[in-house]
Amino acid sequence: MSELPMLLSDVQLLSQVVGSSVVGTVITDALQDDQPMVYVNPAFERMSGYLAAELLGRNCRLLQGHDRDQPGVREIRQAIEQQQSVTVTLRNYRQDGRLFYNELTLSPLRSAAGTVTHFVEFHNDVTAREEARQHEAQLQQQLASTLGRMTDGFVSLDRDLNFIYLNAAAASISGHRPEDLTGYNLLTTFPDLADSAVFQAIGRATDTGTVQSAVSHLEPFGTVEATAYPAEDGISVFIRDITGHHQMQQELRVSEERFSKVFQASPMPIVITRWSDQRLIDVNEAFLHQVGCLREEVIGRTFQESGLWDDNPDHDRLSSALQEGNSVRSHEVHLRTSSGKALDLVISMVSVELDGELCMVSLARDITSEKAAQEVLVESAQSYRRIATELQRTLDLSLDMITSFDAEGRFVTVNAACQQILGYAPEELLGRRYLDFVHPDDRAMTEWEDDNITAGKATVVFQNRYLHRSGAVVWIEWAAVVLPGDPVMYCVARDITERRAAEQDLAFLAAIVEASHDSIVGMELDDTIRSWNAGAERLYGYPAAEAIGQPITLIIPSELHAESVDVFRRVAQGERIDAFESIRMGKDGHPRSVLVTVSAVLDVAGEVVGLSKITRDISARLAAEEQIQTLNKDLRQQLRHVTGLRTIDQAIASSGDLSMTLGLILDNVAQELGADAVTLLLLDPHTLNLEYAGTRGFATPLQGLAVRVGNGLAGEVALSRKALNVPELQHAPISPAWREVLSRERLMTYYGAPLLAKGKVVGVIEVLHQEPFDPSVRWLETFEMLTGQAAIAVDNARLFAELERKNLELRLAYDETIEGWARALDLRDKETEGHSRRVTETTVELCRHLGLSSDQLVEVRRGALLHDIGKMAIPDAILLKPGQLTEEEWVLMKEHPGHAVKLLSPIKFLRPALDIPQYHHEKWDGTGYPVGLQGEAIPLTARAFAVVDVFDALTSDRPYRAAWTRERALKHIQNGAGTHFDPRVVEAFFQLFGAKSSTWPALNQKAPLQP
Repeated sequence: MSELPMLLSDVQLLSQVVGSSVVGTVITDALQDDQPMVYVNPAFERMSGYLAAELLGRNCRLLQGHDRDQPGVREIRQAIEQQQSVTVTLRNYRQDGRLFYNELTLSPLRSAAGTVTHFVEFHNDVTAREEARQHEAQLQQQLASTLGRMTDGFVSLDRDLNFIYLNAAAASISGHRPEDLTGYNLLTTFPDLADSAVFQAIGRATDTGTVQSAVSHLEPFGTVEATAYPAEDGISVFIRDITGHHQMQQELRVSEERFSKVFQASPMPIVITRWSDQRLIDVNEAFLHQVGCLREEVIGRTFQESGLWDDNPDHDRLSSALQEGNSVRSHEVHLRTSSGKALDLVISMVSVELDGELCMVSLARDITSEKAAQEVLVESAQSYRRIATELQRTLDLSLDMITSFDAEGRFVTVNAACQQILGYAPEELLGRRYLDFVHPDDRAMTEWEDDNITAGKATVVFQNRYLHRSGAVVWIEWAAVVLPGDPVMYCVARDITERRAAEQDLAFLAAIVEASHDSIVGMELDDTIRSWNAGAERLYGYPAAEAIGQPITLIIPSELHAESVDVFRRVAQGERIDAFESIRMGKDGHPRSVLVTVSAVLDVAGEVVGLSKITRDISARLAAEEQIQTLNKDLRQQLRHVTGLRTIDQAIASSGDLSMTLGLILDNVAQELGADAVTLLLLDPHTLNLEYAGTRGFATPLQGLAVRVGNGLAGEVALSRKALNVPELQHAPISPAWREVLSRERLMTYYGAPLLAKGKVVGVIEVLHQEPFDPSVRWLETFEMLTGQAAIAVDNARLFAELERKNLELRLAYDETIEGWARALDLRDKETEGHSRRVTETTVELCRHLGLSSDQLVEVRRGALLHDIGKMAIPDAILLKPGQLTEEEWVLMKEHPGHAVKLLSPIKFLRPALDIPQYHHEKWDGTGYPVGLQGEAIPLTARAFAVVDVFDALTSDRPYRAAWTRERALKHIQNGAGTHFDPRVVEAFFQLFGAKSSTWPALNQKAPLQP
């Protein structure tokens, strides 16, 4: 078209064509600064509402009013500066102020010299198309904004499982961009899905028409939870990443590519064809852009040869009309692009003569989008209603709460997830203010976030706390947006209570790791260092920046590389490795002794993804252990010493066996002092001889030998009362017999010390060695303590023997005194001689048969001897009365057990013997005295004595009656069993004393009764 001014010969005819065109045409002067309009056709006047006279001489920007900051304006300025063609869409205003959308195509006109002298502009009113496009875009924006801001992935597939749409979350999970997947097949793109539970759920949803859910570990998705539901034209899938290791939710991206643009803006094409053969001789750039062809593909060819003209009679009809000289204002025709796309055009044609040859100039306006606009509006409304229904159905399947609020913060819409997250059904929330459910401490922050979002500030993900219907606190993460001109706020909310707790746990763990004094190093599976805490920096000297990314061999000596590789392999295979000690190298080149603990790092699927190494510097510990071992050796020696002393002390305190105690002392002397031979001699104070009480280390016993005080080495020690050290026994003045012993035992050195107790010598201890020996201070201290223990043991044994002798004499004196009291009572009561002795011995035998211990039998003897001690308080008139006692006298007589208690209880050693004196007159049936005890409440010793006392009394002569026969007395005892006497005691009595013997029989060997 740039050569058009030079080629046209009939400018007037061209002006006629342009003037009759339905396309607004304007020519501006490019040589003037403001490029004023120099020509406008009637179509432009009708479009703008201005008359030509009002427009000529002015710039076209007057149609922009105050709306001059438009992208299209900048493109026009750039095209004018670069003298190029351009097509843009502008917001223009008619003379009456009404807005219309103007599609402007600007092209330069050049002179023969190539200078741009004018610009030609073609204006089309595309208001209907733009409004339809904006309406469609708004619907798409609302849907895409909601789906795009969901934190769950959403994928739409057609029936052949080709991707139709992916939101930002789904694309992020798959690791691709939406545009990289849209239009591609699911299994072709991700073949590994074929065997997964997710793909099987998609298949079941397609086959059954019901919602299906599944969980799978998918590469590269990770572990995902998918919910698939059938749609009219395919299948939709919600995907949630549940791996637990994804980073904080990023701001959801708004996807503006879910649907391709309904129509693209059509440029204004201009074509010149030769009339004779219908071949194209020139086209402009807009036409080439429109049909998608290169210049060489169309120049010199007909429309039919180029494949651009549709198979219809439009072309022949226009040609006939032009041949008849008829002008054509507008007519619809069809054209096809190189890709086969059909275009609806309004075309204006005019014949011109170029270089003497008849040609045809064609100007066309693309009305494809205008024709489709009305259809789109109808389809959009229906699609919107269908999408809204499907969207609500889809949203109710989401695990997140998807909701919207009006300008006053009231719930407008909310999906079914609110039941799970907050405990309320959707109908319980609609119309209520969301702040009523926010935790009181978070309301101010939530209102501040609300104001920011409403003000149009950049949307950010924020978190706050809500109150569950049950009263529990729920942490919620929100993503919210307000669309321009829309008062409603759209939100997506996710319950992150568990995630917050996990994040806090991770934060605590990270703080613990960083604060640890131990080195904690994380490693990749390729042996590369991934994490390096402060403890590692202190231990090895490498800052984290220098260590991270380096191989772990950075700190491992070369000779331990094989060990490290083996440990790495075993842990990676799941083997548990116990902590082990090893060597590591620091940055300074010095080795560190460390304790190493290695463990595997697992992902949520249990797969090993790395290793963790915890190392502790144990250099100081090893040094301390060495010191401790030395100290322990000393402590064990001291412990043996103390234990030996303690054993000796216990033996001295608890054992009267002097030989055993002295044996312990000799063993300790031999062990603690490292002696080859030890002797202990005791001094006989009467003969002044030292006799061997014990030896250790001698092959030949020395017992039976004696050393006179003052003779030999031991006698010298006893006489001087001082320790004696003889370094060389071969030069010492000793007897031939003792020298023979020393020679036979190969003993070379001697050390002897006296045993002193209370200033007196009680014996001598001798220590002999087969090697030269020089006693140390500690050795002498130990020896002195052991000799002191030995002296105490000897003195204690002698004191104990003396005390035991005196105790025995005292006990005999007690028993003789008690027996004297018993004889005196017998004489006063005129009892037969020996009554107390007989009943005592018999009662002791009976109680022994009943199972009483030896200590108890001692108290039985004393109690039986003193059974009638209380009668000392009874007047002789009553005690010695030959006839029957009166009731008053019996009352006084029955008081004698109480008198016995009063007499004997002040005597401490006789208190355990009171049972017989106090209760021997009690009866089995409770009719006895003084208390009236019954049955086993009566002490067993008193029950036994009662049988023996009655039997002896009946078989003894009394002043007022003769003695009963033994058989008669036994019969009386037998008859009294169960009333007067304990039946078991009677049975034991009869076991001991058979009815046929006339004297007291020996005890039989039957098992005794238990008390």
